[in-house]
Amino acid sequence: MKQETVLKSLLREDVFFSPPFTVSELPHKAKLDQNEAPFDLPDDVKVLLLEKLKEYQWNRYPQPSVYANAKKAFAKAIGFPPENMILTMGGDQLIQGAYLIAGGHDRDALIFEPTYPMFSHAAGFNQTKVTRIQLTAEKVPTKDHINKSGHHIIFIVAPNNPTGTFPEEGVIETALSKNSLVFVDESYVDFSKRTWSHLLKEHPNLFIARSTSKSCMAGIRLGYGIGHSDIINAMETTFTAPYHLSCLQLVIAQHFDLILPHLKDLADIIISERERVANKFKEMEISFIPSQGNFILFKVKNPSEIFISLSESGVRIRSLRTIPGLSDYVRVTIGKKEENDLFLEKLKTLTFT
Repeated sequence: MKQETVLKSLLREDVFFSPPFTVSELPHKAKLDQNEAPFDLPDDVKVLLLEKLKEYQWNRYPQPSVYANAKKAFAKAIGFPPENMILTMGGDQLIQGAYLIAGGHDRDALIFEPTYPMFSHAAGFNQTKVTRIQLTAEKVPTKDHINKSGHHIIFIVAPNNPTGTFPEEGVIETALSKNSLVFVDESYVDFSKRTWSHLLKEHPNLFIARSTSKSCMAGIRLGYGIGHSDIINAMETTFTAPYHLSCLQLVIAQHFDLILPHLKDLADIIISERERVANKFKEMEISFIPSQGNFILFKVKNPSEIFISLSESGVRIRSLRTIPGLSDYVRVTIGKKEENDLFLEKLKTLTFT
């Protein structure tokens, strides 16, 4: 029997195994394709954090007390009780955790498309059925969508990626009235300045997911979830906390008070640049979706040509041609002023020739 046949018989048939997620690694002058922050932390802050990292024993596992202290310090920095918070390896682990504690065989999750692909991708690994509501770039989730049927998990991304839009007013409150775990992804809260965390006390089925990856620290892979202590305990048990995190992630969490002021200042710069780019789109008569994230989704007649031409000129943006309903769109991450200027300069040449 051929090796390929043997290996195929070992793999699960109910999971689609596609090639790993990749992006272009061509040389670039402006990397505007992954919704990362264009700014790194200041060198003096990084040096201080590295000094703190040296205090850890790298040959030892992080102990529960270290995790507890890091979580307590992190919670204090952002203003939530530590018993209502979990630290994770990026935002993706929060999505996986939601499926592990509330999904599974004979259970159903509601997802609004288009959105971040991990919501669908993670469902397959524990056999959670997915109900997808397909929307266009201009449409947002409504209360009517929520009322149609019951689900064990309802995923709502606010603001959504790649559209940058919020759901209709009252959608999250309507979802919370159902017997569902309501997973609200607030990964872009630094740029939207809007949260539903005020609903946590009255709604134990609300779970809020956030990530530091959009705000200067994509390379660290630190996410955090906020929710009822029972949900937090279930997720921490599933991940066998603290062993799902590295010493570096715990150092970042422990000293997040040193980092937070820089994240806030840099987020304000990105918001200002986002509005400037949006205004330039208006001047260039380019159709776009007003965004509350650190990116803008815009529409062009020839998206593949635009994507290729910009890539060849050293400007990397995100092609969305494979996402249903977005074949006429591309997404640009907001970068530094000089990167945005280069992008707009190249785009104007391509758009008006």
